[in-house]
Amino acid sequence: MQSSLLRLLQLSSPTLPVGAYAYSQGVEPAVHAGIVHDESTSLTWVQDVLLNNLVYGDLALLSHFYQAWSENDFDKLTSCSELSVALRESAELRQEDLHIAMALLRLAEPLEVDIFKGLSFEKTYPLVFAGFAQHWNIPLEETLQAFAWSWMENQVAAMIKLVPLGQTQGQKILLQMDSSIHLAVKSAQQIPLENIGNSLPHLAILSSQHETQYSRLFRS
Repeated sequence: MQSSLLRLLQLSSPTLPVGAYAYSQGVEPAVHAGIVHDESTSLTWVQDVLLNNLVYGDLALLSHFYQAWSENDFDKLTSCSELSVALRESAELRQEDLHIAMALLRLAEPLEVDIFKGLSFEKTYPLVFAGFAQHWNIPLEETLQAFAWSWMENQVAAMIKLVPLGQTQGQKILLQMDSSIHLAVKSAQQIPLENIGNSLPHLAILSSQHETQYSRLFRS
């Protein structure tokens, strides 16, 4: 087994202590509003958010971050990071992105990843994730798949707790997402920098509502 595959598994492992499990990214308020309420609506939610939001946001950014790291293009890293922060449509989504990035950055020294030293601009999760992948020689397509899978796994884990769904139903959702993941990864690599931008107004509204939701399992 190649070491790059092992590092990919490490980077996408749920045991990686970045705290992504603490956030629902809109799932909790969607369940609270009755939008997500069973296996079918859970699958629809994951597919729609992946293909209409993640592809044009984090996955497309991740592809450009990866290229910028490979070329040591720090101007592009800076501009893409600013864009990444600007795309967060609610305070909790921005907080999640920066907190997870910071948690992953804390692992850089013990994991002997030294490429982030001297960077003064705000560092987002896709930037840091791409940096780790580039440092560990993980191919871009696999990097995008791992990022999308980690996001999807967190979404399904939240649904198992909130809807609630059974573990078997959760696994069925993951299994049915194969073609959507492949399409998302392929599409994200074809989006030019000037076309990056996601807009799911209802998701942004739900996220904002979650910030003041009376009872919450997930962080806001």
